[in-house]
Amino acid sequence: MSKSISLGKDSIGKLFLNFSIPAVTGMLVTAFYAIIDGVFIGQGVGADGLAAINIGYPIVNFGAALSLMFGVGGSTLISLYPKNKKIQNRCFSYIITLNIISYIFIVLMVIIFNEKLLYLMGSSEQLLPMVKAYLYPCTVGVGFLMLANSLNAVVRNDKSPTYAFIAMVIGAVTNIILDWLFIIVFRWGMFGGALATAIGQLFSMLFLIKYFFRFGCHFKYKFMKLKLNVLYKMLMIGFPSFIMEFAVALITILFNLSFMKYSGELGVSAFCIVGYIFYIFRMLFSGLGQGIQPIVSYNYGAKLNDRVKGIYKLGHRVSFVISTIILIWVVFFSKSLIVLFNNDIVLREKASEGMILYTSAIIFMGANFINIAYLQSKGKANSANLLSILRSTVYVAITLFILPKIIGERGVWLALPVSDLLTYLTTVVLQKRGML
Repeated sequence: MSKSISLGKDSIGKLFLNFSIPAVTGMLVTAFYAIIDGVFIGQGVGADGLAAINIGYPIVNFGAALSLMFGVGGSTLISLYPKNKKIQNRCFSYIITLNIISYIFIVLMVIIFNEKLLYLMGSSEQLLPMVKAYLYPCTVGVGFLMLANSLNAVVRNDKSPTYAFIAMVIGAVTNIILDWLFIIVFRWGMFGGALATAIGQLFSMLFLIKYFFRFGCHFKYKFMKLKLNVLYKMLMIGFPSFIMEFAVALITILFNLSFMKYSGELGVSAFCIVGYIFYIFRMLFSGLGQGIQPIVSYNYGAKLNDRVKGIYKLGHRVSFVISTIILIWVVFFSKSLIVLFNNDIVLREKASEGMILYTSAIIFMGANFINIAYLQSKGKANSANLLSILRSTVYVAITLFILPKIIGERGVWLALPVSDLLTYLTTVVLQKRGML
């Protein structure tokens, strides 16, 4: 991607395509290789392997959530101060330092709490060995994932979305090839799947690090004392990204516990399959949000309000069209993808029914992602944080507590869709009252 593009002068449509297509495609590639990972585990290990991944993966989600908070928060500040190289390098250095500190914390947490942590996340005695076999290599690799996520945000905001996209493709292709080699050929099972993922993340990270050693790159890492005012701004701007990703970990744990209660390991396995497919949709809308972020941030900082409103409206229109297409596909064609994960008829039927229920409010989910990304991009951290927390914790906890008591297992599947609907309605009310 050429850096000659002008965020303040080029047409909004052109900028949207330039930034959103690489971001969305990169997110979809990430989702695709996650699905391939699940397909190999489902076919090579079985339904219990899928359940084990679902129980262990929240640790990886937690690391990803922290890295997105640091990366999106820091890169947004970099965009808001395009001429202040001192602040830009401070933010860049903070991003790397915070990721390293957080990774050490995650490793210590897994080592110290070990099995107690896994049982708390919903593991049964039957699944525990598989969960360990998957989680331990993933814990090593999560450090690579964290730095890759954060550096990807910086590279994308440095007007190089294509380079950021290529980094994601490198990790994805590596992971897919090694999944086949380790799981199918070498028969390494859960350990092989986790090892393939870790190596793929390592390759993405190394490619992104290479970007900052190019001639003319002004980003230089330097360990420096954390200034609380800059750190606060950075974390507050990035906090919605943390919540959106951490919610996946929290939701997964809560749902695992609920499904284990209502339908045992089979329910957790079905939820894992649905979660893999739903991950595509979530990454798609996350990519749209990431695509509009540099454009909104720059034009808002330059006080070009008409352009800011224009990109906001365009983002919503695209989100609505895409979510409508997804909903139609889920209702009529999703079984063709579910069957790839496992051949068990009972599992496939449970996952098919759950898929329709779980995606029933995807139009509102897409709108919520755009709204939160828009508020983040303008530096309105408090508003973005409010919506993120409501959607990802408060409303989910309430609906997950109430709905299953009324309609049983279907209430578990509907908890997230109802949460997205409530978040959207909250946003509309607050906008009409001028509070956002």
